[in-house]
Amino acid sequence: MRSAAAPLAALGLVLLVATPASAEIYRWTDAQGAIHFSEDPSQIPPAYRATARKGMASPSGADAVQSYSVPTPSPALRPPSALLEHRAGAPAPFFRVPFQRAGTAMLVEVKLNDRLTVPIQVDTGASDVLIPRAVADALGIRIGPETRTLRYATANGYVDQAVVMLESVDLGGARVEGVPASVSPSLGIGLLGLSFFNHFTYQIDAANGVLTLQQNGLAESGLIRGGRSEAQWRAEFANIRTRIQMIGGARDGDPTSTWSERVEAQRAGLERQLDQLEDEADQAHVPQSWRE
Repeated sequence: MRSAAAPLAALGLVLLVATPASAEIYRWTDAQGAIHFSEDPSQIPPAYRATARKGMASPSGADAVQSYSVPTPSPALRPPSALLEHRAGAPAPFFRVPFQRAGTAMLVEVKLNDRLTVPIQVDTGASDVLIPRAVADALGIRIGPETRTLRYATANGYVDQAVVMLESVDLGGARVEGVPASVSPSLGIGLLGLSFFNHFTYQIDAANGVLTLQQNGLAESGLIRGGRSEAQWRAEFANIRTRIQMIGGARDGDPTSTWSERVEAQRAGLERQLDQLEDEADQAHVPQSWRE
């Protein structure tokens, strides 16, 4: 998803580790000229499938704001069509949400933790929901030295951003509880990323300015845990472990006492963060194989 806002496009956050891979977005134009997008080819009307295959595009371009790369996901992560129905057999409800254009960006309003409504930019290439620090403060979310962080590579170097858990995110009635989010100290508007959209099959009607979502059942089936897929959990663990390894290499390269003490303090902090991530994974019932 490309951002038209200059401060956002300039940031270009990308997770430090892992092999690049991104979900395919299928694009087609119907008989009325309306443009549609979907990640699930089974949701494309048969009459448009041939042309849709020719119009595939990546959701995260070169200027993606918070699109972090993840290991190539297992084919089992593709949602089977049967997951689009409740166990009782009734189709999952659809949610139609209007959005506003800001250049090429799509802006919607979400309610966070059932009490604060804020504007946010739709970005299906972003790994998590991203909220500004001011929004975190308004929600009463405490961020301190002990808060876990993720490291992202930007055009200006690396940045570490706090990772928090939102109690709920509601977009036009499409509600998800326990949504991982990162906190930006500089951006004025947030991003609605995959930690929310992983729960839905979604289509974007650009001509009419409508985002349609339908629950996909992946959380109930266990294919996503705590809002993240297996590939995303692997990337989170690899992020911290890679940073620990980098610190170890820096320590070995300069054994002076002052430097070593500082490096050891950084390493101890990252070890604590790894323990925190293990606790989060335990709470989400993440299999051990997803942590390796």
